[in-house]
Amino acid sequence: MHIPSASRLAVSTQKKQNGAPRRPRASLVSTLSNLHLLLRVPSFSRWPLTLHFFAPDVHTVWVRWCSTASEPVREGLQVKTDFGGTTPRNVGDGTDEAARPWGIHALPLDYAPIRDYVGKGQSIFEFEREGDCVVCGERQAPEEGLYALCTNDGCEGVGHLSCWSRHLLREETGAGDSILPREGRCPSCHGEVRWDDMMKELTLRMRGQKDVEKLLKKPRGAKAARQV
Repeated sequence: MHIPSASRLAVSTQKKQNGAPRRPRASLVSTLSNLHLLLRVPSFSRWPLTLHFFAPDVHTVWVRWCSTASEPVREGLQVKTDFGGTTPRNVGDGTDEAARPWGIHALPLDYAPIRDYVGKGQSIFEFEREGDCVVCGERQAPEEGLYALCTNDGCEGVGHLSCWSRHLLREETGAGDSILPREGRCPSCHGEVRWDDMMKELTLRMRGQKDVEKLLKKPRGAKAARQV
């Protein structure tokens, strides 16, 4: 429904008993071609999405379609593959303790991937080390505004949320009249930053203190020994 009629690759030629159009039968090619179109429509074109492929044959069809499509894949889309090949097993079941989860079983469903980033934010904001805005240079009074933090290791660049947004939008090609940016470079360390990662840390810091405490809590006893 989000794909304009003029851009649709398949048009229904049959109708249901109630007179409504009957959807054409889906195939792998038609599904991926419509996904390619859907990712470009205004409703989704600026979402910070990652496209995962868990089967080589599906990824091959995707690559082939993208190489022949009249329009390129939308900018900012991350495409990742994980073909694994090992069925996830329970550690200690006597079969394969080294089996690595793969596919959907390996997708992070918590904030573990940004643990170090969240810890850096806690260190800066708990001790009121915000400093001056990395964009406009004005002083940032503790707890008197929304401040975003650079995502890169070793960089403690902090800036007003509105300043970060304007800076990244200016850097982004094709942003046009967009309100929210997707990515850009930190004015302090010049490393790449993603807006969605910055907003995850900011949201946790402002509204998810219990989640932050759980995330940064150091494991004890046998659990700590296993992680080491």
